[in-house]
Amino acid sequence: METIRLFCFPFAAGSCYSYQPLIRQAPPGITWIPMDYPGRGRRLFEPALRTLDAVVDDLFERLKFQLTGPFAFFGHSMGSLVAYRLSCRLRAEGMTPPLHLFLSGRGGASIPEKQRNAKNMTRQEIINEVQEMDGDVSVLLKNPRSFDLYENVLRADMMALESYVYAQTGPAALAIPATVFIGDRDIYTPDEAARWQEDFTHPIDMHVLPGGHFFLFDNGPLIHQAVYKALRSLPTDSAQRYETQHT
Repeated sequence: METIRLFCFPFAAGSCYSYQPLIRQAPPGITWIPMDYPGRGRRLFEPALRTLDAVVDDLFERLKFQLTGPFAFFGHSMGSLVAYRLSCRLRAEGMTPPLHLFLSGRGGASIPEKQRNAKNMTRQEIINEVQEMDGDVSVLLKNPRSFDLYENVLRADMMALESYVYAQTGPAALAIPATVFIGDRDIYTPDEAARWQEDFTHPIDMHVLPGGHFFLFDNGPLIHQAVYKALRSLPTDSAQRYETQHT
């Protein structure tokens, strides 16, 4: 069976390196491809983007010629919205969508983002926000330059999220399968995560895992088990997939 590529989109202020703890545990047969938004990771010297539409446009232009053969999307928190919106963009452009969407650490697309006025938040307010989500910035705080970079990227990502306006795109919900992961102590509740169902025609596969907002890093084997089971049970032939999406 052909290897499936799983493009991974990071959380706010995350980068391609954020997924490495999870990727190191990955079983064979699925190639995890962690992506960067501008301003971090392998794209450190590009200006960070401040609207979600701009982030999606950027990724579409970078990926549109790479999305051949079987592929799927995985996103955590901000990355879930990016994966969902990018899938909608592919459909709008008449391109073949991903085989499967894995949406982690966020309520459904119809749930509005918290309006924090990120542009004007103080450094301490940003630190408090990260700590509320079980994030740890103690190491970064010991290196002022590193924290400056982190703060600038996080502020830009928070502004991008604040720009998000929900609109169910197209005449119908996405006709692709989706798996949703949420922590039992996440900032979003399982009921909020279950609202992803509003934007998919197939029943979503819901997993409530122990942990806070970054639960995925403590549940690697369970995440991989669910991802592997979902992807290896799907047809990977492009023609068959396209026919399924357009009937």
